[in-house]
Amino acid sequence: MGGGTTAWVLRGGAAFGAAQVGMARALLEAGHFPDMLYGTSAGALNAAALAADPSLRGVTALEDLWRAVRRQDVFPVQPLQLAAGLVGAADHLVSSTRLRRWLARTTPVPRLQDAAVPLTVVTTDIQSGEEILLSSGPTVPALLASAAMPGIFPPVSLGGRLLMDGSIVSDTPIGPAVRAGAEVVFVLPCVPEGRSAPPRTALDAVLRSTAVTLARHHERTVATWAGRCRLHVLPAPAVPGSSAFSFTRTAELVEAAHRLTTEWLATGPPVVAPPPPLPQGSARH
Repeated sequence: MGGGTTAWVLRGGAAFGAAQVGMARALLEAGHFPDMLYGTSAGALNAAALAADPSLRGVTALEDLWRAVRRQDVFPVQPLQLAAGLVGAADHLVSSTRLRRWLARTTPVPRLQDAAVPLTVVTTDIQSGEEILLSSGPTVPALLASAAMPGIFPPVSLGGRLLMDGSIVSDTPIGPAVRAGAEVVFVLPCVPEGRSAPPRTALDAVLRSTAVTLARHHERTVATWAGRCRLHVLPAPAVPGSSAFSFTRTAELVEAAHRLTTEWLATGPPVVAPPPPLPQGSARH
C-alpha cells in the first residue's frame, strides 16, 4: 500500500512486547509494510526479527519465539545476584547471561546491516546520557544493550561506550525516523494506557513507575512530531493478569492486539494532529 516512506517505531515494555506481534500481523494483513524499523528495548528485539523477514511468515516465526520463551530464559532470579545488587556489590539485580544466550540462539541476522529492511536499535550511553542509534555492527550486543533496563540488567560495553536501555532517553524514536526520511510513521506501543492494578512485586513497582514516566515523555514526543509526518499511534490492549515480568499471557496479548489493531485499521487509522498553537504569552506544561 503506497503513501510514502513508512517507518514502524516499536516501543519498549518487557513481556508486554508480545502485543507488537499481533499489531504487526494486522498491519501486514492490511497492506502496511515498513520501509524502515526503529526499536527500543523489547521493541528492538521485535524490530530485529521483523527487519529480517517483514512478512506474515516472519511474524509467525516471531510469534513462535514469544510463545516459547519463559521468564527464566530472560529474567532468571538468583538470590545471590539479587543480594549483591541490593547491597551495592553489583550494578544490577539480574544477570544478562541467559538473555544473551537466548538472543544468540534466536536472533535471525548476525549484523544489523544484514537485515532485509533498514533497522535501527536505540540505546543510551549511560555515562553521557546520549541517545545512541545503532544501525550496523553485531546484532546481539546491540539488542542486549537496548534491553538493559537500569538496575535490572548490567550495561553493555560496545564501541567504547557503556550502553543501556534506549527507553531512558528515547522510548518513542519518531524523530530519528523522520530525520531519516520517513513520511508515514506507525508507533507500536505495548504497555496499555490508563489505570492499572497495584504492583505485586518490587520489580513490578519499578517498571510501573518507569512506565508512567515514559508515557509522559511519549506524549511530548508525539506532540512534537505530529504534523511533521503522517503519524499513527496504535492502541495497546489491556489483558487482565498480564505483567511486564511474566510470559504467561503471551497468547492473549498477541490475539488481543491483533483484534484491536484490525478493528482500528477498519475505521481508517487516525492521523495524530499537532497540538493547537498556544495563545501568545502562554506556556505549555
